[in-house]
Amino acid sequence: MRCCPTSISPSDPFLQLWSLIGHMAMPWLRRHALTRLNQGKEDGTRLPERFAKPGAARPSHARPLLWIHAASVGESRCVLPVANQLLTDCPDLTILMTTATLTGGKTVAAHPATHTGRLIHQLIPYDAPHLLERFITYWQPVGLVLTESELWPGLLCLCQKRQLPVMLLNGRLSLQSAARWRWAAPLLRYLMRPCRWIIPRSPEDQQAFARFGIKSLLPPADLKEDTPPLPFDETEASILRRQFGQRPIFVAASTHPGEEEIIVEATRKAQQKQPDLLTIIIPRHPERGQELAQHHQAPCRSKKQFPHPQDDLWIVDTLGEVGLFFQLADRVFIGNSLIPPGGGHNPLESLHFQRPTAIGPYMQNWTDLCSRYATSLHRIKDTDALAHWLTVQHLSIPRPPKRNQACLCAVRLIKDTVLPNKAF
Repeated sequence: MRCCPTSISPSDPFLQLWSLIGHMAMPWLRRHALTRLNQGKEDGTRLPERFAKPGAARPSHARPLLWIHAASVGESRCVLPVANQLLTDCPDLTILMTTATLTGGKTVAAHPATHTGRLIHQLIPYDAPHLLERFITYWQPVGLVLTESELWPGLLCLCQKRQLPVMLLNGRLSLQSAARWRWAAPLLRYLMRPCRWIIPRSPEDQQAFARFGIKSLLPPADLKEDTPPLPFDETEASILRRQFGQRPIFVAASTHPGEEEIIVEATRKAQQKQPDLLTIIIPRHPERGQELAQHHQAPCRSKKQFPHPQDDLWIVDTLGEVGLFFQLADRVFIGNSLIPPGGGHNPLESLHFQRPTAIGPYMQNWTDLCSRYATSLHRIKDTDALAHWLTVQHLSIPRPPKRNQACLCAVRLIKDTVLPNKAF
């Protein structure tokens, strides 16, 4: 089912137009890449990957290669169990996993299969058809698995032209996205042509796709509910627990700009009743850590600084340690939910550790999940509500989320779609 290199055909007018736009945008894309590099959001050694210059060698063409794309950390975490099961079931399979962010790439790089060459990470090129054409020609994937809302026009049109099967896991069409597509429903249906099947993330997402006339919808299933608890270093957890002593630990995870000020103000109010409260803020984007630490005059983990007894705030701006601090926490707040537009982040990650968890009023990206786990999530609306919740005694311990079969279902469907003649 591998696709041979093809040129962009004038028979697809939208692809022709997008290709023209892509060529015209190249000077801007180069400036954009350099701006991100100066902001610390890109790695100079990997910047060529944004322009479809491979950063790794493709394995033997005799071995099938499946392409999986995830935007960032959260999407990578939820799809890696699928990749892991595919690698286990299919010994001759190689997986190419692309991400849009460096932090997502570091999540992929931590997987053991990257050391064997069976899991390869690349940064996804910009959505210009001539770049994607070069990328696909080099890697020759047998299929593409997308996650959530990573629906890029150039990529989808090119997959249709090359007859490359596309599969969508955790398909998401938020209220904002649906509103943007409202006046272009025919275009959305046109772009979704290469999708062999879509597993929506929730019933709401399923209904949103259906309202646009999108076909090939399967029953909804959320991969994030099937994701195992975040890993953590047990030795490091024991060391930190001894250093913290009996101090109550509050972790504000995946915070965004504007939320940290509210959190700090709330915790300072809570300290009137709990003077030894230690607040740990984990910004969603670690590159903000040192600036936050300087602004709040707090120790910073990336600089190997540890909070002293007189410190009430610690900025943790390291990668891959969220599970460690959920293990240590007495209470957790999930960020990107306190101020608009928000949308929230995955509250299941703290519920896996059975930690009392608070969320803000802007969790619209997780409406169905928050409804199903309403008894385990405490909703707070402002500084005073958060301060009060931090001082409430004897909070109930939430039950851990139940695992579903989303991962195994996805694996079976992927194998049936791109490797139908293989015996497993």
